[in-house]
Amino acid sequence: MRNKKVLKVFLPLSLITVAVLVTTIILAPHFQANASGGVTNSVGTPRFYIVPKNPTTSALLMHARSGSVNTIPFWTSSFTYNGTTYPFQMVGTDPSAGSQTTTVPVVLVPLKITFSNGTTLNGSTKVVSTERSPIFQAAQFLSGNTQYGDAIQRAEFWSIVNTANNSNYHVLLGTPTVHAPLTLKVPASKGKVVKSKTGKKVGEIDVNWFDAQIQKAISKDKLSPQTLPIFLSYNTFLYQGSPSQCCILGYHNALGTYGTSSTIQTYAYAAYSDPGLFGTTPIEDIDALSHEISEWYNDPFTDNTVPNWSVPSEPQYGCSNVLETGDPLVGTAFTVNGYHPQDEAFLSWFAHQSPSIGYDGRYTYLGTFTTVAPSC
Repeated sequence: MRNKKVLKVFLPLSLITVAVLVTTIILAPHFQANASGGVTNSVGTPRFYIVPKNPTTSALLMHARSGSVNTIPFWTSSFTYNGTTYPFQMVGTDPSAGSQTTTVPVVLVPLKITFSNGTTLNGSTKVVSTERSPIFQAAQFLSGNTQYGDAIQRAEFWSIVNTANNSNYHVLLGTPTVHAPLTLKVPASKGKVVKSKTGKKVGEIDVNWFDAQIQKAISKDKLSPQTLPIFLSYNTFLYQGSPSQCCILGYHNALGTYGTSSTIQTYAYAAYSDPGLFGTTPIEDIDALSHEISEWYNDPFTDNTVPNWSVPSEPQYGCSNVLETGDPLVGTAFTVNGYHPQDEAFLSWFAHQSPSIGYDGRYTYLGTFTTVAPSC
């Protein structure tokens, strides 16, 4: 729906968690970078693509805050650190404004990808598994029985939502409408197929060529900017520059368009992957999709900046200033109903809030980080 009203609330920095829940979540080990900054794995270093800010989208956001741009429902606020104010936008409604539920419709687009050697890797084979996963189905989390993205968001603002007035706060994904498969034929110069140590065929595609095809499909299908299109591949990853830079497991983006009805279309891409492709790193099934869904919740327009941060275990990101909740924790997974979503960093970690307003005073869902983000 079109945003007619956007709530602006400055989050309190000193709220303290007051409750603890029982959870069945199992922590998987975090992967360790080797001396060269890579990771011992089968097909490449697992990472995620950070889409540069889109000037058109950023400009339209100024109008979107007043409700004059057609896009997903969102709220805006800010935090201050070392005298600098950092505004941000997130999906849904302000968690301090009461027990409101937002549901964003989803269009799930499986990718049928054929490479020049004749190999086809079809995301349609993983649609049912994805639909049955905690991305769309309620499961037991620390912050309640709900979907993964909503659970992470509730835990991130736990000191706010764990109150009588806000306890039923939710931001949910609608039951996905499954789109007909999008067929991509990858030129030899834009991708190839390799075999992993587990014997699986794995596709590798140039990210710039790939995203151009995704944007063409969005434009052709005239998907509603009120929905979230999710593009799903199977055992297919992206690289930037050359195949030696594999493997990008996912990204999210926002396309701004001026017109009679100006729009911002958000979308996400993620690879559904078999176990073992990245060695002992516990990345499989919906790990990549969970990473991108949480980041979409927290930075839907790829416009949110934060104080510079760096994590030694994620050298591929260097010194970053983006509110990408999954990037600091690539490879830190846990088990929910047989699936393997990723741990996520909370706003308090990026904003240097002490104590954290997250669940149990944590800085990530699993408590992987015990203090605020290291500066760089």
